[in-house]
Amino acid sequence: MNRTFLTTTAIAAAAIIAMILYPPLPASSHLNDFTASNAGPQPDHWAALPVQWNLNPARGGNIQGSRSVADVIQASFNTWTGAPNTALSAVRAADSSATAAGFNTTNLICFVCNGDFSSEAETLAVTITTTATSVGDSDGRGGTTQFVGQILDADLLFNPNKNFTTDIGGANQDMQTVATHEIGHFFGLDHSAIVRAIMFPFTPETANTTLSYDDVGAISATYPKGSPDVATGVISGAVRLSGSPVFGAHVFADSQTTAQSFSGFNVRKSPIGAMSLPDGTYSITGVPADSYLVTAEPLDLPVTNDDVSDFPKAFNKTAVQTNFNTRSH
Repeated sequence: MNRTFLTTTAIAAAAIIAMILYPPLPASSHLNDFTASNAGPQPDHWAALPVQWNLNPARGGNIQGSRSVADVIQASFNTWTGAPNTALSAVRAADSSATAAGFNTTNLICFVCNGDFSSEAETLAVTITTTATSVGDSDGRGGTTQFVGQILDADLLFNPNKNFTTDIGGANQDMQTVATHEIGHFFGLDHSAIVRAIMFPFTPETANTTLSYDDVGAISATYPKGSPDVATGVISGAVRLSGSPVFGAHVFADSQTTAQSFSGFNVRKSPIGAMSLPDGTYSITGVPADSYLVTAEPLDLPVTNDDVSDFPKAFNKTAVQTNFNTRSH
């Protein structure tokens, strides 16, 4: 079970080697949530589409605004299901009166639910996913699990002690910004260290409900479309420190031109990132043809190991490595 939430000393340089744009590869190190297995960490994702979600439409006095919460949540799902290069669908099922998360047949989205929001004082919402750890077990819905990392249940709880607005630009915390981030977790994504990404773990000062290139790279790698809308490739290589592999370096490719590769879609241009694996290798997928500066940096603020804690755990590590300086190439 994974819980993901949204909240408002370097001693040597790391070398980045072998950075070449290749055709798409079958695997990606975009930061998914992962489930450990004997075959190594497996990225979390749903097996069958469309995914059904169930809304408890009740709202407390902490929620202001003229739009219904149902409209906000539907718009947030549409943002992800409309992503380019992505085969993803979700439908609203019957409403629910449930007031607590649980592994059942309901993928609950709730604004009045009981939940543990104590992990961070500024926690706005939390998404709890249950995933399969083996194949052939009950999936809780009358079938059996198909693969390790299969998402079986997801519940999204908003903190009833925080003030939200359903109107973009309102005085309180923008609900659609928070919902869009949490639905990324609902689909199996972890936090991103790209500041301009929806999956960045801290809310922006103004409403942000549009996916970035980084978000598109992550969701399209998780749910790839057979015939992509925009051709993309992979930047891959390795990060090493004094000849030894660096685990958990944040490596990102930043366009050096004004090209708008996703100009036909409502997508914001941003760097595209990945994390280096235990052997130091990385693969930045979903990269449109362009000229890029590639940078490796430690997660030593604003994003830290605590924001991606499931990533090292999936590789039997206690934390990502941060004892190196940022280096670009």
